[in-house]
Amino acid sequence: MMPVAYVDTSAFLKRFLLEHRSAEMEAFATSSQYQLAISSLTVTEFRSVMKRGQRLGTTSAEFTHRATEQLLQEIASGALRFHTIDAAIFSLAGELIEGLSSPLGTLDAIHLACAKATGAVLMVSADRQLLRAAEESSMEILDLSPQAASFT
Repeated sequence: MMPVAYVDTSAFLKRFLLEHRSAEMEAFATSSQYQLAISSLTVTEFRSVMKRGQRLGTTSAEFTHRATEQLLQEIASGALRFHTIDAAIFSLAGELIEGLSSPLGTLDAIHLACAKATGAVLMVSADRQLLRAAEESSMEILDLSPQAASFT
């Protein structure tokens, strides 16, 4: 069984939008020795970012539709491990907020709780605050933030 890497929205979007470190995220996703995991929060944030792109004119409705369909197909096919947020996740997120010394915002706490619930050993993110909290909670990290050194 492959180890699990939880990919938060900041990193996951790099597979669909041309951003700094997009090529690295795609290379990691396609050649990874990890089962990639996301949550229902990722899907909601993904849709929000895509719609914002449409409103700003940086993405088309057709692109948004194709990207969303690809995401849903990857979930349905099992290519992505999908974790649905439930009451236990909110409880764990609260415990993480209170128990870690690293500052952790609400949505980051939910992502970290989902990562823990999926049994992920690696957190993939472009959010340095989330990555610090993941490290503090004994996870390995893949930092895709603009400030991080390249891994390719």
